[in-house]
Amino acid sequence: MVLQGIFSLFLFILIFLLAFNLDVGRMGLGSNLNALMIVLGGTLSATLIAYPWRRLLWTAQLLKKAFISRTEIDWTIDTILKMTRAYRKDGIRALERLGEKIPDGLLKDAVELIACNYTKEKIEHILAKEVQITYNRYETAEKILYTMARLAPALGLTGTIVNLIHVFGHFSDSQSIVGYMAVALLSTFYGVVLGNLCFIPLSNKLRDFMDQEQIRLELIQEGILDVYDAENPTAIERKLEALSTPDFKPGRIPSRARLFVGPPQKDTPSVYS
Repeated sequence: MVLQGIFSLFLFILIFLLAFNLDVGRMGLGSNLNALMIVLGGTLSATLIAYPWRRLLWTAQLLKKAFISRTEIDWTIDTILKMTRAYRKDGIRALERLGEKIPDGLLKDAVELIACNYTKEKIEHILAKEVQITYNRYETAEKILYTMARLAPALGLTGTIVNLIHVFGHFSDSQSIVGYMAVALLSTFYGVVLGNLCFIPLSNKLRDFMDQEQIRLELIQEGILDVYDAENPTAIERKLEALSTPDFKPGRIPSRARLFVGPPQKDTPSVYS
């Protein structure tokens, strides 16, 4: 992390040294690249000073998932119902075989906990911890996008100031003034576009995905304990469908209020208490 911070700071300084020393004679490809270097390059390097690069990669993967994920909640409910039927009919081995086909994640971990004969209370406690860790990672990804959304316009304004300094130094050369003014205006333009039309919408998209994931993770917490109890599949289906409706507020499961996802609330008992 220290080496990454030093490298990012060096890159940030290099970008502005180039911005001060590159000559742009006219508006065109050169002025566009110069402006993008200041805004986009500066935003990325400043973000890397604050966050590890692995978190940036994970944020990109999470955004990809947010755009292609559509039926995660329905799939989760269907899988829990299949697990319940298999467990009631053929026992723990059938549940294990079904769990091997489930993608890595909280639901697969929950099946493994049942297969390892953990107690119900222990499973409940472990799942609550895993959910909180997962949600914290989601919040970090959203903070990264929000940080980039704030940095982009600021660096656009910085690029404008840098190139206005160039303009004041080249009053005798009208051709150079045109090029530097182009970069100055383009820097502001790219900063506003990237901040308000790119990073903020992406942050909102991620927030919407996080809300859906919050519901899905709570469904897993609730459903897996019903699987453990070998509850009636029809009763489980009705309960999970009720919890997945838009009117249901995540973080407030009626039957197990101490299971909690997301930021702590004053009226919500802690799982660690």
